[in-house]
Amino acid sequence: MSLPLPNLDDRSYGQLVEEAIAQIAVEYPEWTDHNPSDTGIILIEMLAWLTEMVLYRVNQVPDQNIASFLSLLKGETYTLPTNLTAEQQQIQLQTEIRDTLSTLRQRYRAVTTIDFHHLILQDWEASPEFNLKVMRVKCLPQRNLFSATPYEPAKSHISLVIVPAETDKLTSNNLSQNPRKLFEFLDARRLLTTQLHLITPTFVAIALDAKLIIKDSSQPEIVKKLIADELKHFFHPTQSGKHWLGKGCPFGRSVYISEIYSLLDAIPGVDYVSELLLHNKAGETVKEITLFPDQLTEFDLNNSHFSTIVQVGNEVREI
Repeated sequence: MSLPLPNLDDRSYGQLVEEAIAQIAVEYPEWTDHNPSDTGIILIEMLAWLTEMVLYRVNQVPDQNIASFLSLLKGETYTLPTNLTAEQQQIQLQTEIRDTLSTLRQRYRAVTTIDFHHLILQDWEASPEFNLKVMRVKCLPQRNLFSATPYEPAKSHISLVIVPAETDKLTSNNLSQNPRKLFEFLDARRLLTTQLHLITPTFVAIALDAKLIIKDSSQPEIVKKLIADELKHFFHPTQSGKHWLGKGCPFGRSVYISEIYSLLDAIPGVDYVSELLLHNKAGETVKEITLFPDQLTEFDLNNSHFSTIVQVGNEVREI
């Protein structure tokens, strides 16, 4: 709801004269003749008349003035149409005002991290230069990920880590589509002193070795498939299913063996996790894997091994 415009023409000639005469006793007590024939009263009435005319003009904004204001807001000359009736002219003028204000409210300049997120995830696809579908973006202010010290503060630098839709080609960090047009799209909207860097995420591979005690009624192959699907979604960069609100594993989030225990233990058919080992890219067994802000986890299913064990009475049997 728009704010009501104030009425600037809210005092009449009579009110102005009355207020001025009331001030005489305060400003000049010796002045006692307040008759209309008095020269001073005549001067007050003349000034009140002039003031009333000025107030009336203040409250009137001609259409030509509005057209001049529109020209300033639009950045180009706007002229009133002359071949329309007065009513049609008013309708078109109000439409032009509404369209101009709507355009001004649209986000264009990128200043904050929210601005960059909005421009990449929403406005970029509507751009004529659009050639690269972006699923996610991580904005790292005051970071230059192309420098020798990428995680040290770098004033006036902003690094944007984008996750394109072609997630199957992300692990090699090799995109089939050139992000140059996206960079140019953002470069035209950045602040003059901001230095922009556009990169794809670095993936950190992990593997698991696990021994799981499954319930008597469970089928080992089905349980293994559920495990693979659950871990795939948990660490997926864009399609995480019920995890992370379906938006993908967060950037820079460390991997803890305790949360994988909890994840596997909740899978249908699993009684409990007997043993779990977490391996990094080098094959070393670790308790956790720490990630940097531009990194994502890549779950290596091929190098992971899951043993399903059924316990029947006192007998333990691997299937």
